[in-house]
Amino acid sequence: MPRERSVIVSVLVPRFALRVAAGQKGALPSEPAALGPEPGGPPAIGEANAAAATFGVTPGMRVGEALARCPRLQLVTADPGAVADAGEALLQRLEELGAAVESLAPGRALFCADGLVRLHGGLHRLLSATGAILGPGGRAGAGPGRFIAQAAAVRARPGRPRVVEAGAAAQFLAGMPVARLPLDEGTADTLHALGIRTAGELAALPLPAVADRFGRPGISAWRLARGEDETYVAPRTPPEPLREAVEFPEPVGDEFTLRGALVVLIERLLGDSRRAGRPPRTLVMSARLAAGGSWRRPVTLREPTASLERLRDALAPRLVELPAAVERLGLEITALSSSADRQLSLYRPPGELLRERAAEAARQVHAGLGEGHLWRVVEVAPWSRVPEGRDLLVPFDG
Repeated sequence: MPRERSVIVSVLVPRFALRVAAGQKGALPSEPAALGPEPGGPPAIGEANAAAATFGVTPGMRVGEALARCPRLQLVTADPGAVADAGEALLQRLEELGAAVESLAPGRALFCADGLVRLHGGLHRLLSATGAILGPGGRAGAGPGRFIAQAAAVRARPGRPRVVEAGAAAQFLAGMPVARLPLDEGTADTLHALGIRTAGELAALPLPAVADRFGRPGISAWRLARGEDETYVAPRTPPEPLREAVEFPEPVGDEFTLRGALVVLIERLLGDSRRAGRPPRTLVMSARLAAGGSWRRPVTLREPTASLERLRDALAPRLVELPAAVERLGLEITALSSSADRQLSLYRPPGELLRERAAEAARQVHAGLGEGHLWRVVEVAPWSRVPEGRDLLVPFDG
């Protein structure tokens, strides 16, 4: 009897950064509005609401062009620091439901419903509790795979979760434009040129023809169009934040004062016992601007170090990028390394759980059947037009 497939739940809060920056308890402005340029960044707008989109305003458009298309456009001050904090708060609320969450982006996440359905009294009750956490505009979808669940969330409506059953996955994806499948732009253009417009039309093609023309990417898209989706979730390990901040009694724009505050923050973090002697590898500098909004910059060190002088020399040049006087300066360690210079991330890498499961499955096959029963595919001639000559099967050695 085949094993029942896992149900993946996807949550989505559209225009999450704009909702947070607008400061209306998650609601979008009713008038045309768009996220203004990030302080110190290029003069391009960010997310835009539906009212602005009707005038042709799109993310990435230059401010002058956006205002020419919609003179009534309201530019909301970008606040990347608040967006990061709101995204973390959303993940924590989902974890309070008992979910092991994989973060995709601020306002987007996945978790496996196995074990939670009975706890909450059914899938629909679980989705209802999830929707209550998301707030205004939040959408939830569920399906037998990562991509299917995300597509279900996109088609869902606020307060009305969308559930795709395992047997209906191919039918659900049939009308989806082929460009929305995980394909590179060149492959999608070629499919359009051949008259393949939807996932259903791609799924109707014979697999040998797809493999011969598009190789592995085409095979993956063909299987996905038929509902053969990946059902794993790589949940994060909830981080124990290593962060410090300095509040100024009045706005500060003097670089000398800011450098002194930065040294204080570095000393505090280096003295934190939770670091356990491990040197920082990646840090995030942040600031709350006196003129409104925030500033946020990740800094990855070439070599991990716990030297105050080296950290100061690596971080201080970033202070020049501050676009205005600040009311608050913050510093956070997001990744640590061991003494052997092996990076230890505070956040679990997305593919780690999948690799662990694959290694354990291979170990059990070897233990139960012995050698010679597990093989792997090795690409030897990717340019070959003969599928049999493109790859070889070799014994899997672990």
